This record gives sequence, C-alpha cells and structure tokens, in this order.
Amino acid sequence: MTMITRKRSALIAVVTAAALLLAGCAGSGEAATGGDSVSSEPVAGGTLRVLEVVQPTGFDPVQVFSSTSMPITYTALYGQFVIANEETGGYDCGLCESFTTSDGGATWDVVTREGMTFTDGTPFDAEALKYNWDRMKDPALGSASAGVASQIDDIEIVDARTAKLHMVVPTPGLLGLMPIYALQWIASPTALEQGQEAFNKNPIGAGPFVFESWTPGGTLKLARNEDYFGDPAYVDAIEVQGVTDNTQRLNALISGQADIILNSDASTFVEAEAAGYTNVIDTFNGGIGFMFNTAKAPFDDVRARQAVAYALDLQQLSDAVNKGNGSVPKTLFTKDSPFYEDIALQTYDPEKAQELFDELADEGKPVEFTYTVFPGTGPAYFDALQAQLALYDNVTVTADQRDSSEQGVVTTTGDYNLASSSLAFVDPASRLWGALSGDANRTNYSRIDDPELNAALDAALATTDLEEQKAQYKIVQERLAEVVPYVLFQEYLNGATVTDQVHGVEIYGYTTPAAANIWLDQS
Repeated sequence: MTMITRKRSALIAVVTAAALLLAGCAGSGEAATGGDSVSSEPVAGGTLRVLEVVQPTGFDPVQVFSSTSMPITYTALYGQFVIANEETGGYDCGLCESFTTSDGGATWDVVTREGMTFTDGTPFDAEALKYNWDRMKDPALGSASAGVASQIDDIEIVDARTAKLHMVVPTPGLLGLMPIYALQWIASPTALEQGQEAFNKNPIGAGPFVFESWTPGGTLKLARNEDYFGDPAYVDAIEVQGVTDNTQRLNALISGQADIILNSDASTFVEAEAAGYTNVIDTFNGGIGFMFNTAKAPFDDVRARQAVAYALDLQQLSDAVNKGNGSVPKTLFTKDSPFYEDIALQTYDPEKAQELFDELADEGKPVEFTYTVFPGTGPAYFDALQAQLALYDNVTVTADQRDSSEQGVVTTTGDYNLASSSLAFVDPASRLWGALSGDANRTNYSRIDDPELNAALDAALATTDLEEQKAQYKIVQERLAEVVPYVLFQEYLNGATVTDQVHGVEIYGYTTPAAANIWLDQS
C-alpha cells in the first residue's frame, strides 16, 4: 500500500470586502482519496467500522469540541453545511444554497435549500438555522463554539429560506470559520426541544445517515438515510467507536477490528505506513502548540511570552511527544503558499530566555503559570514542557488537570494561562483574522490585540491584489514572531488511515472525510 500525503493547495481564497458568493452542491473538489488505486466504480453496500479520536458524550452539536472532533459521526448525522474546496481555495455550500455578504462581513445572507427537511420532517429552513446558532451562544450550554457564535449579534428571518446574520463587528472571515466550529452542524429544532437527554437517545439531523443505536462508552450505529437530499451514501451502515489512545486505534486496525481510523499524530502515521496501510493526510499552514492567554498574568507581559518561546527547543519537544516523527513548522505558511516568507516563528535562545526570566523576577514578577492538561496527549505535552523549563531559574509551570468535557470551553472563557491549541488554517483570510484580530475578540482565544497586527489583517482582507496581500501577510508574520501569542511545535495533520478495502476518503481542510463519499470494495 501507499501513503498519500498531500500538501495544502497553493491556491488561496481571496476574501474581500466586496460581495462574496458561496453557492454549489456538496463536495470539496478532487482531494486525495484513500485506498489503493482501483479501476472499478464505487459500489454500494457493507458496514464501515470507524475509530475516531473522541468518545462521544452525546450528539447535540453544542456538546462537540470542534468540527474535527468526531468528523465521520457528525458529517454522517448532519452533513456538511459549508465545505472547503481544494480546487478554488474557497468554499462551497453543502446543505445551504448560498452564503453571501455585500458589506464586508457586517451582515451575511444565508439561504437554505428549497424543500429540505430533517429526518423527522421538520423543515430545514431559516428558523432552524436561527434556533441552532442562537443555542450555541447560550452560556448555560457551555458550547466550545460559543465564541464564534457570539460574533453573531442577531439573526433576522428575511423569509422562510433566508436568514440574515447581523454581526457584532464586521466579520469578513466568517465563511472560513464555519467548517472549523460546530455551527457547521444543524440539528432538528423539534428534536432539540425535547431536551438534551432525549435528543442524545435519538439525534435528528438532515445528513446522509440516521441514528440507529448507541451504547455510551461503546458503539454508535448509523444506517443510510434513503431520503437524503443528495445522492444516497454508498455504505449501508457505519459503526463508530471513540478511542483516545493512538496506539490502540492503530492496533485495532491491524487486528481487523476497524476499517478506518482517524488520526493527527505523526508517529502513528509512520507506524501505519510501515505496517502496510494507506494514510490520507492534509498538512495545513501554521500548526499546533502552546497558546498564551495574553490578557492574564503572567503572559499579559510580552516579555514572559518571549522568555518561554526563547527557552523551548521545539524540535526536542516535538520529538518527545511524537517519538521523533514530528515536524516543527518553521514558518507560518508552507513553502507552496504564495504568502510564504522565510520569517522564523520562533528562535531558540536559552541565554536570552534566562535574561528575560531574571529581568521579570527582579521586578517581582517571576514567571509562574499553569498549563491546562486534558486527557490524551496533554500529559505528554506537559511533561516535555516542564522538563525543558526546569533548566531555567525564575520560571515554574504546574499542571491544571481538566476533564475532556471542558476542552475548548476553557479557552473560550479565558480560564487558562497556557493551553494547547491550533493556529492551523487552509486559507489565511478567515482563520488568521478570526484568531488574531483584536476586533475578533470572541474567536481570538489568546486575546492578542496588537495594533500593527490588526491593521495588517484588515488590509489583507480589504484588497484583491495578490502582491498587496503578500505584503500585509509578511507584516502579520513579523508581528507574530514579536508578540508571540502562540508557540507552534507541530505541523497540523488532518488525516485517516485505511485498509485497502476503503475508498473515497477525501481529506482537505476541516470536517473531513465526508461520510457519504466513502465506499467499500467487497470483492
């Protein structure tokens, strides 16, 4: 078998303050596809056995951490509202008909498809969008997507199929944020009205599969939705389990207990290829690593952030976490991007780090902070971080142990000093503005607010000229290296490993692969 490793397309979406039109049908262009090359056409039938990274606690969209947490489960039940398109670098409508702005993101018009319903018969219309997205903002529900949802000040029902989103501040990057967060998934308001407990026993969406049964801590069973608005899914059924441990997922694949495993761990991909399995991988710009809360001591002082960044040997940290298989992103953009600049994200300088730690301590501000640890890779990250910082004076890190149910919520609320996070993106216009602009306070989880950075992000969005965009993103990269809201030590890999019976696994951007496109070779 082979490893299909595909870098992000060099074609970048140009998002401007002018009218943006997003319209089309489900699908994300031609992406890398799992399984060996076959000449036969896709066939229907069979049961797809999936191991995802997260064990569900329920199926209400407000309960999911992000759109990458359980991608097959959620794209099966709810479909994809917005889909990243590899060919254009932009976005297509999946369950919407169009998603447009004519005023630079101050308002957005979202039009649903004519006659579409949820599987319980409830109309999939503008009211359904309003009901779902308003729920995301409810602090009592604790959604990890509350930040981006709260960028929507009000949702006006223009007509049965059209919802107008009035934003708190102009949000020209909203479109690209949709696939990242749980706003991507729309559930039946009628079913949600029955309460979360009842909903989780019978979740209702408008996706290519319907709920059949679920044993908490065990197996979720889904059956093909024969009334799906698009072409019916290929497989008859999907069985899903959540397994956090990377080795356990791979061992299950090798022992024949699964057909496909979801993964973002570099060492697991290497081991899978060595064992003869196919990897389908998308490598994003940016990466994952540590995010500072820049609005809270000690990291409201840029010197504390710079000191930690100087102190860390990122390759050593990556090797400790990834068994020597991880790649550290050296620059914000990959070399195939038109916005690539040879501007280092971080410089390892132990002497400079100690100077800053001592300087802060002399002012009565020794760098003492907590790192928020979640189950899974969190303990390994903490151990590697603590081991390196133990070599310095006047800096102390302790573990802030949290339950996985709080993942995403602590960064949304700002209840952290240092946490693991992603600054990974397909196109910069949406993601970088949403994560780094001081005006995007509800999705800017590091709380960074740098005037030069803000101006460059705004200017990059306001122009259609590629050279001007490049100039502005160069400033963005320079300011990130200076003000250090993130320390990125690992490329972000979104991918899956499959047996040679599995085909149609498309990986590009967030919320992939699409469950409806996967088929099994049963010969």
